[in-house]
Amino acid sequence: MPRFLYAIALLPWFAASAHATDIHLSLGETATIMVAPDELAASIRSEAVAGTPAEVQKRVNEAIRDALAAAKETAGVTVSTGGYSVWRSNQTGADRWQGGQSLNLSSHDGAALLKLIGILQQKGLAISGLNWRLSAETARKAHQEATHRALAALRARVDEAAAALDLKFGQFASVRLDSAAPPQMRSMAPMAMSSVGASALPPPSAAPEDTPVTASVEADAILIPR
Repeated sequence: MPRFLYAIALLPWFAASAHATDIHLSLGETATIMVAPDELAASIRSEAVAGTPAEVQKRVNEAIRDALAAAKETAGVTVSTGGYSVWRSNQTGADRWQGGQSLNLSSHDGAALLKLIGILQQKGLAISGLNWRLSAETARKAHQEATHRALAALRARVDEAAAALDLKFGQFASVRLDSAAPPQMRSMAPMAMSSVGASALPPPSAAPEDTPVTASVEADAILIPR
């Protein structure tokens, strides 16, 4: 066999020998960062009891109408109505009707929202939920930052493993990222109306607490000879 043909014939063998020493390394990494919540959300409800469904609905409608007007006059507050229901209640033996509707409020200005809630409490509405949470944009940015940290930690582990094996990092065969989680909420117990008069109720309090945002990554890395 001519020398140049012999050299060409050996090329596939050299390539196979080189790839035979490659190492595939599978590993994962998780990173968590703490983020201050930037949005306060509340659910406040109007309920009424009367002898007829018409009277129940009249009272609920008036209360929610006034609450909507007050919310729309408060700068920076987003408001929407929740579920509405009316049902027959005869627990006392009398034919009574009961009904209610909720109002959902949120704002980046916690002080303004708490002041509004205090006003609505004085009008007879009751809080059914009060929560600090991450807004969608803040949660997205936080998850992005956590992902970057997880990727950096994963690459550091790859380099550490390669050095221990007397190899070096070649390339990633695949990388898998988790999907962004929805904004997490810090819940508070539902608040009932006080036994004292509604006009004597002070505005509620809500202290924010940092929220953990976690991102996980997995990868298949190829280690090659030095």
